[in-house]
Order: sequence, then structure tokens, then C-alpha cells
Amino acid sequence: MKNSMATLPQRVKSGIGGGMMSPNTYWTVRGGWWGRLLNDGHGGTDSSAYILDTYGRPGVSLFRRGFLPYSRTGAWGRFRTRILAALGLVLLHGFTSGARADLVLVEQGVGKAAIVVAAGEPKAAKAAQEIQALLQRMSDASLQIISEGEAIPQNASARLLVGHTDAAKRLGIQVPGGFDPSIRPEAFEEEGFVLKTVGNDIVIGGNSDGPYQGTLYAAYALLERIGCRWYFPGSWGEIVPRRERVIVPDLDVRSHPDFAVRLIILSGWVEYSAEQYWEYARWCTRVGFTGDHPNATSLYPVVGDGFLGHLLPPEEYAGKNPEFYAMSKNGTRKMRPDTSPYHAMLCLSNPEVFSESIRNLKAAFAGERKLVHVVPHGVGISPPDGAPSCSCDRCLAQSQNFNYPTYMPERMQSEEFFGFAVQLAKEFPDRWISTAAYALRDVPPQGVKLLPNISVMVAPITCDVLHPNDDPRSWRRQELVRMLRQWRRQTPHVYLHDYNPGLLAGNFLPERDVPNMAVNARSYKQIGLKGMKREGRMAFMQTWLSYYVTAKLLWDSEADLAEIERDFYVTFFGPRAGPHVQAWWHACEEALARATILAHEDWLLNHVYTHRFAQRIHRHADAARRSPMTGEQRQRFEAFALIADHFEAHAAMDEADVSLDYARAASEAGRMIEDMKKLHDLCPFLIGPTISHPLFAEGRKKKYEELAAMTGGGTGSIVAPLPLEMRFARDRFNEGVIGEWYDPGFDDRSWEKKNTFFLWEQQDPPEDAAGHDYDGYGWYRATVEIPGHLAGRSIHFWCGGVMNEAWVWVNGEYAGHREHRIWWRGPHDFDLDVTRLVRPGESSTIAVRVWNDAEYGGLFRRGFFWSPK
Repeated sequence: MKNSMATLPQRVKSGIGGGMMSPNTYWTVRGGWWGRLLNDGHGGTDSSAYILDTYGRPGVSLFRRGFLPYSRTGAWGRFRTRILAALGLVLLHGFTSGARADLVLVEQGVGKAAIVVAAGEPKAAKAAQEIQALLQRMSDASLQIISEGEAIPQNASARLLVGHTDAAKRLGIQVPGGFDPSIRPEAFEEEGFVLKTVGNDIVIGGNSDGPYQGTLYAAYALLERIGCRWYFPGSWGEIVPRRERVIVPDLDVRSHPDFAVRLIILSGWVEYSAEQYWEYARWCTRVGFTGDHPNATSLYPVVGDGFLGHLLPPEEYAGKNPEFYAMSKNGTRKMRPDTSPYHAMLCLSNPEVFSESIRNLKAAFAGERKLVHVVPHGVGISPPDGAPSCSCDRCLAQSQNFNYPTYMPERMQSEEFFGFAVQLAKEFPDRWISTAAYALRDVPPQGVKLLPNISVMVAPITCDVLHPNDDPRSWRRQELVRMLRQWRRQTPHVYLHDYNPGLLAGNFLPERDVPNMAVNARSYKQIGLKGMKREGRMAFMQTWLSYYVTAKLLWDSEADLAEIERDFYVTFFGPRAGPHVQAWWHACEEALARATILAHEDWLLNHVYTHRFAQRIHRHADAARRSPMTGEQRQRFEAFALIADHFEAHAAMDEADVSLDYARAASEAGRMIEDMKKLHDLCPFLIGPTISHPLFAEGRKKKYEELAAMTGGGTGSIVAPLPLEMRFARDRFNEGVIGEWYDPGFDDRSWEKKNTFFLWEQQDPPEDAAGHDYDGYGWYRATVEIPGHLAGRSIHFWCGGVMNEAWVWVNGEYAGHREHRIWWRGPHDFDLDVTRLVRPGESSTIAVRVWNDAEYGGLFRRGFFWSPK
């Protein structure tokens, strides 16, 4: 079996991470000839031969999950299984002849190879330095770096040929290269790398032209094959095993990514330092993300919120041409010269806006003036964040008035914005016009045909993040797929900008992105997307392995998630503790998958992540703690233990909230804050500095302390709690006000009961099999007792929250209104003075009418009557 590895499926496309990336085979065999040849990165300095079972324990079978990845369907999967079965029988019966000698880089701590760098390639030089540094950390041996053409050191019996070397050419190996940003369907698809052993040489090279990082990817792929891992940014998340002997198996890999755009940017939701930014940037390259820094695609011109306003900067135009900017609904134009261009919405129906934009762009492309976000090969344009639009007569007359309240409670702007983008694209056919389909523009336009030089970054902020694209119970995921296909039919230059964390505003609770991405990446590949640019933050305690998995799947959408996870948990926490940590995370993921709510906020999951659930999965953390671990593995486990404790504290906080025990709720929020501080000290990428956003733990603690004072004698005292369950009816035909459903004598005995701590979607089954929920009016009614001794005292009704709008009656009299607010425009609680309406010493009837036009509806977080001091 001479050169036996060449007969294995190593010649087909493989990704960063080597054997973990299907369709490569990933072995968990260690030690001896086969162990060295098929090293999976977990080995130490021992030379004993053994095979690992599912969780890394010594075993005898090659065909447990620890040896083979989950089988692939089809002819290739069957062929690979037969080949490996034959090889397994050979291994079990012994094999000693005909093998190529291993390529030794380090022997007993002494370097046996030289790193040869192609001349004039800075990225190759950087790759060589990374190989040298990490091999030295592994073995204490320092391999000498030389430029091609210099004499090879006498002690070097092997060469690592890094970059586009002449030596690789002489060996007949073509290293990928070239960068062509011109307008064409296959733009930005030249990236890739090769790893190949020939005799005593290893070719380590890739496309490093333009923004590409191919040679660096090749270097990191080689290092992964000899044991290095970068699961999280920073030293806490990396594995660099100690080895006295470092060998490289026979390699024949030519790898190209499935997606051109592959990155997760760091947003400003959680603070980070400049040092952490660049540490994250280095990590991005190590795992295969695109670009030379994490906040730009470096392929299509970058596009983001507010780029449109830079075409006509307010400092230049607001004073003399106020008509260039959007008119508000009240008929005013408030743009001032000192307004940031990022906050400037243009009046897109004004023909002078278009002609002046063209003039400025021509000057910018010619180098005659500076326009922010204009680059040689194009420009990015997108309106400001939120839901900006123009209400001037001309814009209203031109509007097609498409309305999709399930996405945004305003008229859609897809036709207006993309019509403007098409006009620009016609004027500059050889330049890219990068656009963003976000907020009022995420639904594809009708009657507007995109041109070949328009790229679209689709940003579905309202999408369900609990379920994968193939879940038939999630109409939001199904509609996203349909919209992506519509965008893709218009242009091949479509990529996705989603959010990771997907649970945007909340308390950093576990997500389900890891298993979802395994499905979604294949879906996006089938649709033909150019990739993903995800918006992230310093909150890996919430996303966990998601960033790492995203990198693997965007390189190879068919990567075996089971093997990626097994490799991580066994390596990171040890073969005994790892499966228990994995079981805890899987329990959270499975609970979210079972949920019928289509959510993108973790405060909508308190009916899933209950106190009882947190207590039930605590056993996994306990079992892991009792398991043997190395010192480093135990330090990593302590970080996980803090994540689990934070999770339990959050569940306990919500349990206290249900019973209106606000002092205890504040205490549990404080526990969450302390856990996060400790996590930050262990690894700032797990969570950045604590912040006082109202929906995060510090904001929740402050609110609970305020409520404790309102109800416990500080600033007031509680009079009567709102019942946890109230009578409820849907008002499908808006009959309730005219029908006086608020009247104390109204017969509500046929009404159902509804929990006032949870929204409708948290307690009702969906309206249909696709997961649609009820949108419309609903009424709550209850009777409360107001003690007689409070006569003459001020009485208020405080409501914990409502989606999206509410009207209140007490004893048949109208008490007040809470205006419409969508989910991100809190606060959602409100307070009404009902002193003149209540009847101390008697029963009082309260009725609440709720309107929900999209997303989520109803009362939540309960409420109470109270008396201020």
C-alpha cells in the first residue's frame, strides 16, 4: 500500500480544519505509524497505538462515531465507507510494509526542516512566521525561515515551501492565484489553497492576491492537521499541544471555499479594546473567514446603515438644498449642516438628488473629490438605520404602498430605494453598486429589475433564530428562503447579513445557531448565495461554538457537524467531561427547537428556559465537574460552569418576577452580573464589559430595584397584584369597544383564561402548521380587591408590558392608553393613575384591550395596583 493516503478521499475539496471538513475523512487514531499518519490533533508525546471511541476513550472498533464521521448518503458515501472498512481491517490485522516515511519537522525538540518563503509575498512571509511560532510553542524547536534561493540549513531534511515558490512550480504544483473584481457572475470566487507533500517537501500555498488570504489559510490548515485548534479568539480558546516529535502525514489537498463572503463582524453592542479587535481579526483568518480585518467584506464595496447620505453630505447641502432630504410625516425637513451623513435620508423622488449624486460619484471615481465609502471598484449605498422614508407629495405619489406588517409597520421602500440603485448602476456599469436589503427594504421589489453590477446584502432582522431553514413549522424561515431565491434570480451577487447572537437584546442566554447553521449553510449553497456577513459581538457565552462552526461551514457547507463538535468537546474539556458539557448545550438547543414561538429575543423564551428546566439540566454540569480533567481543561470548565450558573440565575430571576418578588429578582440579576464579570476576567471574548442597557442584566437589576421600592415601602406599597391568569378573548372583528366588553356587568364566563406573564405566542398553539400566530385585538378582564383603608390614597395601575398597544378601563370607565411600540422600541411597561376609578373596599373590574399587528402580542410580565408615597 505504497502512498496509501493518496487512495483516500483527500484529493477532493477539503477545508480549513482538514479532516474535520467533509468530504475528507477524519480519523481518531493515535500513536504508531497509522496514528502518526492519521493524527487527529489530540495526541501527546506518547507512541502507543490505540483507537478512540465516540468520546475519545480507548476502544477497538474503527466504525464507532469517534472513528468515522456520520455517513454521507449516495454513491460517494457508500464508496468511502467500503474503502475505510477495508483499510480498517488492514489496520486491525497489522500493517508494516510499503508506506512512505513520515515527514519529520521536529525530532526530540530539534528542528528537522526549513521554512522557505516565496520572494515578494508579504502574506507568505506572515504565514511562515505563524508556522514557525506555533511549531516552537509545540516543541520548543525553532525552524529557520529563509527566502527562496538562500542555502538550506544542513540540519534540514525537509522543506516547507510557503507561497508561490518556484520550487512548487518545478514540482508541477499549481498554487491558486489571481484577483479580478470586474463585473461577472463568478466574481470573487478565485480563493483557495493547496497542501501537498512531495518527497521531503511540503507545498503550502494559496491565492493571496488582492484581499485573499490563501497562503495563510494553507498554513493554518497544516497546523490544524498536526494538532492546533482555535475554537475561540484569544489564548483561552486555543489548543497548541506539546510535542517532542512533530510529523506531517502524506497530504494532497486542493481546497476552495463554498462561499466567497465569510465573516462575522464585531458590533458595538458590547465594548472591546483595540487589542481585542486585532486579536479577533487574527482569529478570523485562522478559522477561514475572509478579509484582512473583521469589519469589512473587502470584496464588494462595503455597505452599511447611513451610507446613502454620504452621496450628498449635509454639511455641504443641508443649508442650500433642504429639499434633497426626506420630509417627516408632519411635513418638515429637519436636516441641518451639522447632521451626520449616517443619519441623512435622501428624498429619492427628487430628480436633482439623482443628478447631483451622479456628479459627485463621477468626481470621486476620478479622484477629484473625496466621498466616504467610495472605492475604486464601486460604492455602497443604504439608508440610515431604523425605518427612514420620505413623506413628501412626490414620494407618496410614487409609492406603490406595499405593506408587510410582519416585517415593519410602515410602507415598504424596496421599490423606491432599489429603483434609485438601478439608476446609479446604469450610469456606472463597470462599478459595483452595493446595496442593503434591510428594515423597509428586505422584501424584494416588484417592478424593479436589478442590473448585473448590483450586489445585495440581505439583512432579515425580524427572522426567527430558533429554527433552521428546513423547519416547516417556521413560516419566517420559509419566507426568508423564498425571498433569498427571489433576490438571487435578479442577481448572482447576494449575500446574507444576519445576527450572531440572533437573540439581539437580552441576557446572553444559550442560542441554537450551531445546529441551525449545519442546515442553513447547505440551504444557502443550494440557493447560490455569495456567503454571509454576520453581525456579532463579544458574547461567546451566548453563541458558544457558533462562530467556529460558521467558519467551518462557510468554507465547506457539507462539513460534518457531529465530528466538529466531538473534536471540540473531547479536546477542550477532556474525553470524560466533554460529553457532559456537550449534553448541557444540546439540552438547550433541543428545547429551543421544540418551541413553537418564532423568536429573535431571549426575553421571549422564559417559558422555555424555565427554572425547572435549568434545574433539570444542572446534572450535566455536576457530572462534568466530577469528571477527570487536566489543569487547563478544568480552567475551561470553570468558564462553562459560570455560563451554567448565569443561566440558572436568569431562570431564578424570572421565577421571582412571576411572583412579584422583585427584591429576589434583583438579587438574581446581581448574580448574573457577577458571573459575567468573572467570565470577562477569564476570557473577554466570552463577554465584554457589563453594560447598563435596560434589557441586559444591569438594566434588569435596576428595574427590579425600582419595582421593589414601589411595592415594598420605599417609594410606595403594593395594593393588589394583577391576577396571574385573567379572562381573555380574541376580538377578531374589533367589536369589543362598541360591545362594551369593558363593562363590569359584561358576561365573560365563556372566555378562556390567559397567563399575564407570557405573551400569546408563548402559550397558544400556532394558527396553522407553518407557525403563524394570531395578530389582532385581544381583551383581558379581571376583578381585584382594593382594601377600604386606602380610601383617599393615590392608586396606580402598573403594567409589566404590552405588545404592541393597549387601552385600559377600570370599573367601566376609560383609564388611558399606551401608544404603539414595536419590539425594539421599549420600554414596554406603563403606569396609569386610576385613583378616581377604583372603589376601595369593593371589587374593581379592570379590562385591557391589546392590539398586536405583527410579531408578538399580549400582556406580559404581569402587573399590579400600587399606592405611591
